Amino acid sequence: KEEEAAVVEYSDPYAEEDPPWAPRAYLEKVVAIYDYTKDKEDELSFQEGAIIYVIKKNDDGWYEGVMNGVTGLFPGNYVESIMHYSE
Repeated sequence: KEEEAAVVEYSDPYAEEDPPWAPRAYLEKVVAIYDYTKDKEDELSFQEGAIIYVIKKNDDGWYEGVMNGVTGLFPGNYVESIMHYSE
């Protein structure tokens, strides 16, 4: 019998329940497919596999999203919808 007390840094993409910090209303849940380091203060930095809740999609291809309770901008081509994972 194994007991694991490890803290999981990223949410399980298959998990049904959203974490406490997730926004109440969001467009979609996405997973990062590349690492991204922010250039500006209002952007998000993340690693591949990070779960982000998209709250706004801008016309220029940038998304606004929430990750671990932090809201910021990030390039939409660095993520893909988690819906692909449930197939």
